[in-house]
Amino acid sequence: TVGKCHGNGDATLLEDEPEAADIKEQGLGWRNPKGTGNAGDTVSSGIEGAWTKHPTQWDYEYFELLLNHEWALTKSPAGAWQWEPIDIKEEDRPLDAHDPSVRRNPIMTDADMAMIKDPAYRKISENFHQNPEYFDEVFAKAWFKLTHRDLGPKSRYLGADVPSEDFTWQDPIPQGNVDLSADDIAILKA
Repeated sequence: TVGKCHGNGDATLLEDEPEAADIKEQGLGWRNPKGTGNAGDTVSSGIEGAWTKHPTQWDYEYFELLLNHEWALTKSPAGAWQWEPIDIKEEDRPLDAHDPSVRRNPIMTDADMAMIKDPAYRKISENFHQNPEYFDEVFAKAWFKLTHRDLGPKSRYLGADVPSEDFTWQDPIPQGNVDLSADDIAILKA
C-alpha cells in the first residue's frame, strides 16, 4: 500500500483561511510562508510520517506492519497524536521523505489502529494480509469507485479499461425510447 502524511509544519504560521485571503490567494488553500512552504515545511493535519518503508510503491507492508508490531501513542513534530511502533528494526524504518540519510518510524492514525483493535475490522485486516490477491481486487474496486463516482454514466468513460457492468452508484439512466422531431428538439433548446 502507498501513502505518507505531510504535516510536520507549525499551523500557527499559516496565513488567513482561503475565504479571508486576498483574491489572488483564494481557492489555493492556506498560504504557508515558512521556509519553502512545502516538503519539510508542509502543514496539513499535523500527522507526519509514512505508513510503510516504501510509501511510493504498491506492496503489502501496511498489513505486515500493522498486525505484527506493538504501537504506542506519540505526538508528531507538529503536536498531533499518532501511533509509532515500539519494536521495529532499523532497516524496517522508512527513509525520511526529504533527507534520505535519516530513517523515521512508520506511523499509523487512530483509523489505522481501529483496523486491529476492533474485532470485526481485525478479521478483515487479517484476511487482506493473508490473501493479497483478494485485497488487490477489493482495493481496485474501491479505488475505481472513488475516482469515478462523479463521472456519471459509463458512456462518459474513455479508454480500454471501461468495465462492462453498470454500477448502481453511477446512477445509470436508461436510454430514451422516444423519437424526437426537429420541432421537439427546437423546443428543448429554447
